[in-house]
Amino acid sequence: MLNRQNLLLAFPILSLVWFAGTIIVAGLYYPEYSHITQFISELGATGSPHGEYVNYLGFIPTELFILAFVFTSFLAVPKTKKNITGLSFIVVYAVTLGISALYPCDFECRPVEPTISHNIHMLSAFPGYFCGIISIFILSSGSSFISQYKVYKFVSLTIGVTCIYAFLNLDPNSLVVGVYQRSLDLMIYLWFIYFAYSVNQHLPNKPLKHDF
Repeated sequence: MLNRQNLLLAFPILSLVWFAGTIIVAGLYYPEYSHITQFISELGATGSPHGEYVNYLGFIPTELFILAFVFTSFLAVPKTKKNITGLSFIVVYAVTLGISALYPCDFECRPVEPTISHNIHMLSAFPGYFCGIISIFILSSGSSFISQYKVYKFVSLTIGVTCIYAFLNLDPNSLVVGVYQRSLDLMIYLWFIYFAYSVNQHLPNKPLKHDF
């Protein structure tokens, strides 16, 4: 039976599975596509084999799951300023990445003369990732009934620093930019899942443990 606790954990997991499935399937039907050297956005770019399906049936639903995760989290965590701010950054993360799906980048995402759609895509995607990273640092100290746990803080800060490193290496000229972007996405998702798990384990109406 699905209750609030189950949904809190289910939404980020569903989003990750949907997102990963989209990338894998779209990559299989994109001739000579490389997950190592190419951006994920190239799968939905203008002129890509199945761009519209990738964007509207793949990328946008993943962000809707994230928005549902934020709503469920809001109901579960204390309404402190840090928690509300951190969750707001996740909303911006999901909305901006959703906008980047509505406005795909130009073919192969490395145009000499970018279109308006490409510019909107880039101005949405990069700030979106940045907001996702910021949310990790805010929520690692903002949820009063879990931020007291040293393991939670350590894991959160480790993931946050790893995300910053990957974000700073999103260079279109890099031969492994695809690896960095996928690592960034994976780390952000793993933290969402870890946050949901931690909240579930230490809800105020549950007996607190000393560590986990």
